[in-house]
Amino acid sequence: MKNSLLVLSLFLSFLLHAQEESSKTVVPTLEVEKAFQKDFPKIKPSWREEYTGDDKDELSFDADFTLNNTNMTAVYSFIGVFKVLEFEIKTADIPAKISSYMERNYPKNKIKKAAKVMRNNNNITFEIGITINEKWVDVVFNKECDFLKMVQKDE
Repeated sequence: MKNSLLVLSLFLSFLLHAQEESSKTVVPTLEVEKAFQKDFPKIKPSWREEYTGDDKDELSFDADFTLNNTNMTAVYSFIGVFKVLEFEIKTADIPAKISSYMERNYPKNKIKKAAKVMRNNNNITFEIGITINEKWVDVVFNKECDFLKMVQKDE
């Protein structure tokens, strides 16, 4: 009985800790906050921390916000350097060349999410999110709407 209570107690403690972690407010560095406010004055985003890079050791801060009825995400390095701006686009607003490609190559895969992505080197891509065999995949196109690659995501 004592073992059962101990296991139950540990399990409940784990659940409470997990809930605290998921509801924890992320506060970006001062450099990130300044860079974001310079780029998007008067916008109050919801912040997330992400670890990227080959070893998942590069900290960045993602600012989720809405501007002109468009969901957006701005990504900054931990020292406030702009990395990525992602604009959510409606399925109806996907360029015709990309829609045709998707219909031709993935007729059974419903588009779950679409975005226009601008990186700090002014490289613009379109990312079309679908699921293949229950795994999330981004089908990536360049700004001319030519297919570039497929990237499997963890989401």
